[in-house]
Amino acid sequence: MELAIFGAKSIALGTCLAVRKLYKDFEIKGFLVSSREGNPDRLAGLPVYELREYPCRDICVLIATPEDVQGEIVRLLEEQGFHNHICVDSGRESELMEKYYASMGTFPSIHDM
Repeated sequence: MELAIFGAKSIALGTCLAVRKLYKDFEIKGFLVSSREGNPDRLAGLPVYELREYPCRDICVLIATPEDVQGEIVRLLEEQGFHNHICVDSGRESELMEKYYASMGTFPSIHDM
């Protein structure tokens, strides 16, 4: 399954790294942002696209931004024709990153203690 990640900062990068390591069946095609201003051209070796530039509206979008702006991003995605999206809220992010770090042996899971 192909994914895009909305966001191009630390939450988006962590989400990308974790999904790549843990879920090999998912292919991340790039990052989406509302504006290129203040964002990199590439992140984790993948392109960063301005939302209006991205050609495929059917892709599943992981919204990996602070929770307080996710509602606004959902509205923006819907307006632009992206109807398949999942918010990476703090609970999902915590669970994902816990699995990621445990898989690398970097930090043991508190749930294993």
